[in-house]
Amino acid sequence: MSSLVVSPQSWILSRRDDLLWFQGSVVAGLGLLAFFLAAPRLDDASAPGHPAVLAVFLWGVLFDGTHVWGTYARTYFAPDEGSRAGLPGAWSWGLLALGPAVALLDGALRARTGSELAGAGWLFQAFLFAAYLWAYWHLVRQHYGFLMLYRKRASENERRGARLDSIILWVGCLYPYLRFSLSESYARSGLPHMVPASLVPSLRLGLDVAFGLALTATICLVLSGRIEPFRLGPKHLLLAIVISFHLAVFGLLGNLLTILATLTIFHNLQYHRIVWQYERGLGRTPSGSLLRYLAFGLTLGLAWYGPRVLGVAAVHSDLARNVLIGLGWGVAFHHYLVDGRIWRVRRSSVVSRALDAGAVQR
Repeated sequence: MSSLVVSPQSWILSRRDDLLWFQGSVVAGLGLLAFFLAAPRLDDASAPGHPAVLAVFLWGVLFDGTHVWGTYARTYFAPDEGSRAGLPGAWSWGLLALGPAVALLDGALRARTGSELAGAGWLFQAFLFAAYLWAYWHLVRQHYGFLMLYRKRASENERRGARLDSIILWVGCLYPYLRFSLSESYARSGLPHMVPASLVPSLRLGLDVAFGLALTATICLVLSGRIEPFRLGPKHLLLAIVISFHLAVFGLLGNLLTILATLTIFHNLQYHRIVWQYERGLGRTPSGSLLRYLAFGLTLGLAWYGPRVLGVAAVHSDLARNVLIGLGWGVAFHHYLVDGRIWRVRRSSVVSRALDAGAVQR
């Protein structure tokens, strides 16, 4: 039987902090979603002053850039060796050059084809396809990390239960992503078409049916208690919010940049809070103070999103635009790589102790 009583230990930090930062930060995403729905459509011809372009730029500077700085403040600029454990070697910075290199090679080989992103050949289209896949995997993986932290707090140690929770998260998040890939909006994006157009309606229907059956079956299995006792808790609220939000964003928006910004701002705020908690657990403040943390983060955001958004919107050369787009993705790639290696609670005693220390349970 389920219980509506949530023990204090079920929260990662505290009831108030979790509801504000880990679940409640979705409100920022809903606000951005509402803005993009009301703003004029963003397309390849949009100028730097377009409302949606400016919104993506401000999101990148204020939220995405600062959250990437949070990764670097917590690792490269941390004073203790434990915080730097797991960092990739110097080779990883070569990821910044990957996108521009692909763009230049594509420019030498391609036959021009139009897209919302820029004129591109098959090589750069494939690069962008892989980039968005990695971005989405990284985003969902972060939600998975919070899900596992909730399981740890609730002393839910059954591996089959963890797999089941993971299946619900991934099924709920992959379905809207895959359905978007079968939409007219995706067809206009300039990314590679993975299936013949004649098969799209049948695939959409099959995907809808498969999603409904899979989600129903897994939820029924959770509620039955056959895998592990069912206790209603914060992780279920997180699952419901994340899946519902992803369904809404992919269902209502049609541009990849606006989708990326809307989905990621939710994660950006979660990430700032978990970095702050990690640093506090080690008795310090990121970058030494909140002012320095924000200053460095905003500087990184301006250096990153100035060229990535305003630069791309301002230049008219397809090759120049693709080089800037590729460079922007290179910064993201490095963040994905580093971030995927530094938060392994089960493998790092430093991370586990830092997140546990000073967490206020209410």
